[in-house]
Amino acid sequence: MDGKSSNHNAIPEKVAKVMVDEIFRKNNVNPEEIKNNISNDQKKMLKEMVEDLREQVDQFNKGEKDTTKTDE
Repeated sequence: MDGKSSNHNAIPEKVAKVMVDEIFRKNNVNPEEIKNNISNDQKKMLKEMVEDLREQVDQFNKGEKDTTKTDE
């Protein structure tokens, strides 16, 4: 992976982190508490969900690039 695409992925990850942190703050949730109280099944489900979302974002980004190329 080149530096440009890794930087491109870093921005959405930062946005997601800020949004999650804000939701936790508004609901008085301590992330460390959650980490200690989550079951292995929940961890597995969360990992699968993140992978599915990552694939959907990649597909969406590829679609945008294709559209941009055809518009030119």
